[in-house]
Amino acid sequence: MADHHDFHHEESGDPARMVQRRRRPPLSCTECRRRKLKCDRSLPCGQCIRSKTADCCVFVGPQPVTSSESSHRMSPPLSRTRLPNGHDDQSQTSGGMFVFDAKLGPKSSSNRTPETSISDVYSEITTSQNSSDALGVDDRVRFLPDSSFRGKKGKTRYFGRSHYTTTVSFFQDIGSFLRRGRNNCKDAEYTDMKKFKCDLWSRESKDHQSAFREQAFKLDEMVPSREVADQLLGLYLDTFETTFRILHIPTFLKQYADYWATGQKSDSSFIAQLLAVMAAGSCFYTPSAERDDRDSYQNPAMKWIMAVQSYISCTFVSPSIDFKMIQTQCLLLVARLGVAGDGDVAWASSGSLIRSAITMGLNRDPSRFRKAMSPFWAELRRRLWMTIVELDLKISLDRGVPPSVDLDECDCDAPSNWDDNEMFEKMEHSPTESTLTNTSQNFYQTILVKTLPLRYRIARKINTLNFNLSYDDALRMGEELLRSTKHASSLFDDHTPDIDPIKTARHRFAQSLHLFLMRKFLLALHRPFSLSVARLPKCSYSRKVCLEVSLDMLSQMELPPSPQSIQYPHITQLGSGMFRDEIFHAAITVCVELSLQAQEMSQSLGPTMEGVNSSVLMSMVQSQQSVMLQAVDRTMNDFGRRIGPSGKGCKPYFFLTLILASVKSRIKGEDPMVNVEASSKRAVRVCRTLLNGVSYADALIIADRQAGQTPVLPASTTPASGISNDFDLPSLFSADLGDFTPLDLGGWFDNLDYSGTEPWDGNLFGGLPSSI
Repeated sequence: MADHHDFHHEESGDPARMVQRRRRPPLSCTECRRRKLKCDRSLPCGQCIRSKTADCCVFVGPQPVTSSESSHRMSPPLSRTRLPNGHDDQSQTSGGMFVFDAKLGPKSSSNRTPETSISDVYSEITTSQNSSDALGVDDRVRFLPDSSFRGKKGKTRYFGRSHYTTTVSFFQDIGSFLRRGRNNCKDAEYTDMKKFKCDLWSRESKDHQSAFREQAFKLDEMVPSREVADQLLGLYLDTFETTFRILHIPTFLKQYADYWATGQKSDSSFIAQLLAVMAAGSCFYTPSAERDDRDSYQNPAMKWIMAVQSYISCTFVSPSIDFKMIQTQCLLLVARLGVAGDGDVAWASSGSLIRSAITMGLNRDPSRFRKAMSPFWAELRRRLWMTIVELDLKISLDRGVPPSVDLDECDCDAPSNWDDNEMFEKMEHSPTESTLTNTSQNFYQTILVKTLPLRYRIARKINTLNFNLSYDDALRMGEELLRSTKHASSLFDDHTPDIDPIKTARHRFAQSLHLFLMRKFLLALHRPFSLSVARLPKCSYSRKVCLEVSLDMLSQMELPPSPQSIQYPHITQLGSGMFRDEIFHAAITVCVELSLQAQEMSQSLGPTMEGVNSSVLMSMVQSQQSVMLQAVDRTMNDFGRRIGPSGKGCKPYFFLTLILASVKSRIKGEDPMVNVEASSKRAVRVCRTLLNGVSYADALIIADRQAGQTPVLPASTTPASGISNDFDLPSLFSADLGDFTPLDLGGWFDNLDYSGTEPWDGNLFGGLPSSI
């Protein structure tokens, strides 16, 4: 007691000891403290991963409390966490790697840091244990790269997680190449590329806007000849209308016949719908063998779209919000997506379409409208509402944002499998419900609607602000989507022998469209985990799925050697319009896989290969990489073939050329910047030549002749037998995103995702074919 009293007295009497502060416990790992580097406090941390010392990444210091206790205080966790079952996660990991047991769920370290914001902590503590592996995805996937936030001052653009900018951000050398103009390294070639971009921008934006302001649209004067209208209408009915049900076909065909029978005297609402239908059908125009007239309908189609938009803007007031007006809005949106015109406006107009539909109550059960709600109108409402939801899902996934429609607030039933001929306005009783074993005009939409709730969950989970999708949930949703796809394919195949030969192309197109949409959602579901495979090795299955699905999509959309070699209409005709971004995203996903394989092979050709026949392994890898390179190379050439004299489609061709050059260089162990620069110059020369109406094959020859050299990195390039060991994954997937700014991608070919018309001229149908 005396000793204790003396000690207490001595301590209280010494002011210096009273103000002495306790040393703050270390929060960085031992390696970062030793090397005096900033640690991100993940396990393993980014610095240790880049230096290939992940097995040495160790944290010392007090362990934090369990997540349940920390959630009450809302305080950010320390660098280590304990699993909810009370076991320290250090005992479940080995060398900083993640361990996964399907029965117990993921056992991974948390990547939350003391710098995590309160909103991030709140979103994380509200998730279940199974969602903890979502914290391990790459930061560019979870928090989005800077390139997703484009523009400056009053003109900005945002693209979410499922947009291709997230995948492109993994190619840091492309961003470095495009940034060189800001580093006082401008040269003649770089200036020429900037000038080329400005020329296209002016060509497709300025003249388009001035034409819209100066033109007085007269709808009845814009309808082409009966022969052209008949064929464009038939193309629309055999393609988009098979799955995106908007019209009651017998009613529309009767109005169409009356329009021509009465000397072209009809109400403006029908003419507006007809112009939108023809604009959408123009996507499937088949060029003749004698001349390349792919763009013959581009100018008229864009002008039809502008005219319909002007009509809607002039007549769209509250009393005019009726079923026909919503049909017109929906047709206009399909036409815009089909011809790839005004992408930002299409996204904004879809919101207006959704709110107009909700104003009419299309999202509610038709039976709630008891007055004059016949089975005819009830079915049309269900079909139109499901089409609106499908279009919203498509645009949302393209833009990388959550769907605008909340299905939890909708009680509208799924449409029925009825033929349009069985429905008429004054019908009192519903037709006999046809099962999916019978083919009707609404058979294709009925199949697609079966997976609507699942695809809606995928789109919302992937693009939510706080990404918390667990890998187990992703696997379950992926398996469910695969089962639904296989079941739908079996139904399509079962009905193929019974299809009328005249409708064979229609059936084949609907089947291809359904398959492409399913693959698109499957790829979007697995891509965040595939891009994070370096940090989450257990996500290797997603890596496999993404590669297979991407190759399938590229194969499905591959252009034929000649237009006469396939039966039209064909889904490949949407490769330059509605599905252009999907093809580009699939191609760069394959490029990411090629880069990952190059890194893995550079690490494998070392001491760990003792006792293994390395030549056999290299031969297998080279064969696989050759297949992937050829697929991407064909896609790049297809983008070039799709570029017309208007210049539409230059952006995906340009960027895919750069990315492919970078990937080929890494596989061969060469400096990517040298080949990227050479490929960019060649791509600009090719695009300039294509604007003069030259074919793509001739444009390649002319571009190479102008450069005085042979083509850069031809399609037959195969991986070299010796891969440089100096190539490492961090150089490709750099965690430092500070230099990757919105200017890297946003300044190049912006406003060219979707093109406008050519400069206006007085001859509206000059050069328009009399028939298809």
